[in-house]
Amino acid sequence: MRKTYLPLSDEDRNYLKSLSKKRTIQAQVVDRTRILLYKADGMTLQEIADKLSISTTTVRLCISKFHKGGLDAALFDAQRPGHPSEITDDAKAWMISIACQRPAELGYA
Repeated sequence: MRKTYLPLSDEDRNYLKSLSKKRTIQAQVVDRTRILLYKADGMTLQEIADKLSISTTTVRLCISKFHKGGLDAALFDAQRPGHPSEITDDAKAWMISIACQRPAELGYA
């Protein structure tokens, strides 16, 4: 099988490498960065899928999104239609602050 490479600039490659090492982003974004980096190195879809323990369909979809919309389209999901969230940002912030406190600070044992 003929090796195909994904055309990435040095700037894009460095951005993807930095994203793949972050521990604060979603695991699926890290997988997508690795897919793009491996494809840029000339790995086949099957080799990438085996290395990341994912399906070749996932690999193919990520690369297709890259060709259609660039890095952001390949890495991050687009906003989907549907019912908006009922939890406000203030409520989320309050829940996180409560979760980060010790029970004793809230009057619990």
